[in-house]
Amino acid sequence: MDLHDNLRAEYVLIQGQYEAFDQRALSLKALATPLLGTGLAFGVKEHSVLIVLATAMIAICLWALEAIWKGFQYAYIDRISLLEAWFRGEVADLKPFQVFQAWSAAYRTRYGRLGATVRLMGAPFVALPYAVIVLGALLTIGYLTGGRG
Repeated sequence: MDLHDNLRAEYVLIQGQYEAFDQRALSLKALATPLLGTGLAFGVKEHSVLIVLATAMIAICLWALEAIWKGFQYAYIDRISLLEAWFRGEVADLKPFQVFQAWSAAYRTRYGRLGATVRLMGAPFVALPYAVIVLGALLTIGYLTGGRG
């Protein structure tokens, strides 16, 4: 295979991996949303602050997990952009099959830190539905405790 074919194969591989992260996140949301909603409803039915609190904690964990996954996904962007620039003729020399090195450098410097995860948690496509569930849980706890805390 020549350089063009190698870089094309690498691009297809990375782009597919990049898009797979979104599919995983949507699958998780599709499964988690009704279950978390059921946890809130059951907590209200049973007048159980502990069930509502547990539901909120699970939502926060899933929210953080999705933000970490988003960081994993975004760590591919630099290499994808570099490959696209090469195909446009804007980069003269590019070595193929450097996925791990490029991903590791991007993740280590930009996405693998707690601050990056917290920022990604604030992105609307990451925050939904978890932020709504957590807010609903807080309101429910207020309702169940009669606003006593």
